[in-house]
Amino acid sequence: MSLRASARFGRATRLRELGDKEGALSLAREALALLAGKSVIRTNPPEASTLICATVLVEQLAQELARPGASEYDISDSLTYIRELGAGSDLAGWASYLEGCLRENRAAKTV
Repeated sequence: MSLRASARFGRATRLRELGDKEGALSLAREALALLAGKSVIRTNPPEASTLICATVLVEQLAQELARPGASEYDISDSLTYIRELGAGSDLAGWASYLEGCLRENRAAKTV
């Protein structure tokens, strides 16, 4: 499952580079949906890495297109895995970005 999710994430990034933000958002959401499957162990490094990257991509594209972003579940899990990797990780820089997205997500639910 992680290979399929990773492939969808890769295609999503290519579509974004080509200017197809709608298509990229759709494929990035598909990647997240694959990673939400019951048989997926999201704490495994390949799955966690794809989850983090796809979540960030969905959030970025959703903001650009004024669409709903990633689920609170995906954002929270991504933050957990980033923190577990530590400050030396290449992905550590995304923690504050995702924390802001999570706050916005929660604030939107209370309105």
